[in-house]
Amino acid sequence: MNDTNSQTETVERLLAIAAGIAAAAQQAGQTDDTLRDLAERAVESLRTIGRDPAAVAPLVRTEDLAGTLLSDYSKRQTAAAAHGGVVGVRTGHNHIDEALNGLEPGKLYMLAAMPGTGKTTLALQWAATIAAEGSTALYLSLENDSVDLARKLACRLGQVSYASSLKGKLGRQQWAEAVNCLNKLHGRLFLSTPRASMPDLSTLVEGFKERTGAAPALIVVDYLQAWVKRMSIGADTSDVRERIDRFTPQLREIGERYGSAVLAISAQNRAAYKNGGIDGLKESGDLEYNADAIMTLAKLDEKDKSFDITRDPRLIPLKLVVEKNRQGVSGSVTKLLFDADYCMVEEEDR
Repeated sequence: MNDTNSQTETVERLLAIAAGIAAAAQQAGQTDDTLRDLAERAVESLRTIGRDPAAVAPLVRTEDLAGTLLSDYSKRQTAAAAHGGVVGVRTGHNHIDEALNGLEPGKLYMLAAMPGTGKTTLALQWAATIAAEGSTALYLSLENDSVDLARKLACRLGQVSYASSLKGKLGRQQWAEAVNCLNKLHGRLFLSTPRASMPDLSTLVEGFKERTGAAPALIVVDYLQAWVKRMSIGADTSDVRERIDRFTPQLREIGERYGSAVLAISAQNRAAYKNGGIDGLKESGDLEYNADAIMTLAKLDEKDKSFDITRDPRLIPLKLVVEKNRQGVSGSVTKLLFDADYCMVEEEDR
């Protein structure tokens, strides 16, 4: 089907959905509950617009997918050529990019870690790298305000001490030069740090599209448990695990709808303090099933002497393990060094 026919069909389907909503809403005897149900069904109908029919058909012959496979391969080949050999956008950490094939559009990634392991620094660094390399990113945080996130970025990009910036110990010119380094992001990284009320994620992404002309290549949610706790409204008495089970499919659906890679940061429970691994995901529920890839970030055991940290004793040795990888091989380990004062995480063998 050519583009003109496809657009005509899409318009006709949208008009049909709108007419159906209007007719049903005008029927006598409507209540708040029935109108709410009508709205939910309308949203579900809209979500099917633009989907590959084969993706929603109950039965599909394998040979009928030949065209889809060829089209997908062509897109992957083009993307790999644009991103230096991986299909998704690059994080700037080569070992991780090779293991994950970059952060691919429409995929849901989980990064789980205990407090103090640099998970926010790592995710923020990935978002900034993606912006600096020409794509766009949206970073959502409930733990940090936008000024502090920008301060951390300025410290990393300008290579100045975060502690000194907080204590006012940098020269004015030195700090001005560090702040000016934010221009390296070319206005492609946006921050959202809601406090008074929780925004609707789809509305945020739509606002992003209006501002930039396209959906973000990467959406970061920092962090998952805090987000769903803040989403609790009125009579919602479900526990955090149940809310995560409802929320993670929404994250995946948003990624698929907008063609964005979604990275959700997750806390770990106390079992991970000792054993680590995928079992340490806090209130995980079905989280491990909804994610395309799950990574855990942990401080290296003090007995492990394989890291070279002699160049700077401040550096904290970390390991990032790809615990699950639906698009590739699981189990890869990347050694990292976390510099908390300069707000950066680098590969140990860079």
